[in-house]
Amino acid sequence: MALEKNSTLTKKEKAIMRYVYNAASKNKGVCIMRPVDIFSNISYDLEFDSDELEPTLKNLELDDYFDLTKTDKRGELYYCINLHKKGLAFARDEASFKKKLAFKIVIAVISGACTAIVGWLIKFILNQTVGM
Repeated sequence: MALEKNSTLTKKEKAIMRYVYNAASKNKGVCIMRPVDIFSNISYDLEFDSDELEPTLKNLELDDYFDLTKTDKRGELYYCINLHKKGLAFARDEASFKKKLAFKIVIAVISGACTAIVGWLIKFILNQTVGM
């Protein structure tokens, strides 16, 4: 039973997608944001360079998460984002993946405990019958 992963997003793509989803879900799947807004809401431990933002957004657009339109307002760059079905289902897919992962970890722990108990019982029975 392999763990199925619907999308192969990188950590940086997931971080951007989380922020975009949170911002756009408040406005029926549409949002306008500046690059500064995106950088200020991404975790500092990702080491995200300013020249990586545009290609990452383009990759998410190519993966059909949203439509991306760049616009200039008073000399400042803005991104207009319109989420697609895949983008609107992003949070649900993430939650589903985490539940499946947690379930598989619990099953692995229970299986390991059962194996240890059976091994201990076999050892105990053999010691009682042979080792009298």
